[in-house]
Parts: sequence; structure tokens; C-alpha cells
Amino acid sequence: MERALQGLKVLDLSMNLPGPYMTWLLASLGAEVLKVENPQGGDFGRSMGASPEAARLSFDSVNRNKKSLALNLKHVAGREIFLRMLDDYDVVVEGFRPGTMNKLGLGWPELSARQPRLIQVSISGYGQSGPYRLRAGHDVNYLALCGVLAMGGSREDELAIAGVQIADVAGGSLMALSGLMAAVVQRQRTGQGQLVDVAMFDGALSMATKLLARVQAGADEPAPRGMTLNGRYPCYNVYRTSDDGFMSLGALEPKFWQGFCQALERPDLEAGQFGGADVIDEVQAIFASRTCEQWEKFFKNHDVCCEPVLSLEEAVQRPLVAARGMLSKDDQGREFLNSPFKLSASPPLPEGPSPRLGQHSREVLLGLGMSPENIEKLVAEGTLGIGP
Repeated sequence: MERALQGLKVLDLSMNLPGPYMTWLLASLGAEVLKVENPQGGDFGRSMGASPEAARLSFDSVNRNKKSLALNLKHVAGREIFLRMLDDYDVVVEGFRPGTMNKLGLGWPELSARQPRLIQVSISGYGQSGPYRLRAGHDVNYLALCGVLAMGGSREDELAIAGVQIADVAGGSLMALSGLMAAVVQRQRTGQGQLVDVAMFDGALSMATKLLARVQAGADEPAPRGMTLNGRYPCYNVYRTSDDGFMSLGALEPKFWQGFCQALERPDLEAGQFGGADVIDEVQAIFASRTCEQWEKFFKNHDVCCEPVLSLEEAVQRPLVAARGMLSKDDQGREFLNSPFKLSASPPLPEGPSPRLGQHSREVLLGLGMSPENIEKLVAEGTLGIGP
């Protein structure tokens, strides 16, 4: 079956989350993704976790349908092999700190001179330029510096860290995917590649574009529960139930708020959609009268945007997840989330296993025309790793 990105060949030097998540999505759409990893340990994600099993599961979740080449790019021979591969691979994804590729002798000027069609996607915390380009950081730091972290939490001056990595994935992985696709389309017209500079800070900040506009207009206060969409008003909030669960209410449009009040037979609340703490307290008292399950059943047939707050374990077992094809099991019975893409003419690939470190090294180098004797020599000198 034809796949959307069939024919796109990617050398993936990235590790941990932003790059591997992005290239997992590419692989699900049919791109050939080859992880280029250090023979000594490979992707740090292979070993990062509270336990070996946690590390394996975490790594496998974002590296399915890929191949692995264990190649030491610090060795001259490894660098030359990488450059030779640019004759066949037209995309490079890397997530090193800016300047690292240059130190390896594989900077953008060298790579683009070797392969003018090359598209290089460089994902970093603060971008390839600017005063923070060499500064270390993680998701929480990017969200802190772009003003997003300051908006989440309670009114009691308690900030909350989101359970998913917003800057890493939305600001990094998905922005990188969008930038790559734009560069691919342009290359089809011009035949020329380009460098795609993706900063997780930039991506996270850009998601606040409407919020900044509302703050400048005086409509929102950029603080916990100070904004329309983070709990300032009764109509868009979370409420505790009698069993210490929570219900999410998103009755933002007037019709949904009116429907909510009518379902509760509380027409007196209709004028309080954007009311203050007194209305929030009144709605909270209503939700506190029943369990989460009872409220879910109550609102099942009401068009009011009111749903239970589920744990991740509860969420993935819901019929909705199965109906959308978002969960699968591997041959060991482990559950993984599937690619979210739904393309009618070119559906994503079935989820396959992640590669063992260096599993495809021999296959790749034989494909380059290298002799078995030369391959064994590279293994002996530490340039190449051959996986089991």
C-alpha cells in the first residue's frame, strides 16, 4: 500500500524525546528512518528510566518502525561513512546543542555542499542563534521562560507542571515536523534543501499568540486561574465531585452554558456564565452533590461540553480510544499509543518494533558497497557497532 511519505529517507541523530517523537511520526507515514547512534550505549533514551523495563518501554514508544546504525561520528571513518550516506538519504534530523555538528565536521555548510538537496532539521532548546543558544534546558525551563508555566496552577500561588512535555512535543517535535514538510514541498519546486532551525522555546512561545493579544487588550490576566481558558470563569473550569473526582466544564459558547443551566434546572445561573467566585462556588456545590460517574451519566445526552477528568490509565481503556485506533499491543502484550494520523488513501504503517542498537549496521554498510572484511575492521576499531 502506498504511504504518504514513502521515498523520504531520514538519518536520525536525535535522542530522548523531541527528535525521536517527530521521526516516529515520519516513520508511521512511510518514511525510512535510520537512527544513527553511538556504538557505546546509543540513544540516551535506551537507558533513561527508573528501571530497565521503564527505559525499554519509554524508548520503544517513540522509536518503532525505525532502523539502527551504530556509528561513531567522532572517528574519521565514521564521518566519511555518514557523508557517503547523503547520496541516498535526503533528510537529517539532529537535536544536539548548537555547534556540536560543526565540531564533528558535519556542520550545515559541509553537509549542504555534499548534498544540495539535503534538508537538515536542527531541534534545540533556544535555537541556533541568540544569547541562549548554548544554554542547557528542559521542557519546564522553556515553559518557564516563555510565560506559559506562570499561567498554570491554583489561585494560592501554586504553579503546576503539565503531565506531558508541551515545549518538547508541541513546541519541538510538531513544529519540526511542520517545518520539514514545508521544506520538502519547497524542494519539490526548487530542487534545493535548507536548514530548519527549530527552538522548543520559540514553539512554546508561539502557542501563546492569542493569549498575548487578549492580555494586551486587558481581557485576561496571565496568572493561574486569571484567564478565560484556565479557570477564571464558571463556564470553563474543573469541579470536584463527591467522590473526589473531577468534571471538566467547557461551556464557553452561550448555547452550551445555557444548555448546562437548563440541564441542571438552574435558570438563575444563566446570567453568571462569566461571573466571579460566587458563581464558581455555586457550581462547585452542585458538582459536589454527585460522583464523577453519576455526572458522566447525567450529561451523556446533554450537549454541554462536560466530561470526566480521567487518569491516563483510565483514558486508554475507554471505548473512544479503541474506536479511534489509538492503542495497540506488541507481541509481548505491551500497550503503546499509535500514530494519530488518519489518512484515507495512505494510512500509517502498522506499529512495528523499535530497533536494537546497531541492528541494521551490517545491512546499511553492505548497501553502501562495503565489503564484509572492511565492516569487521570498522567494528574492531570501534567505529561501528553490530547489534544482535
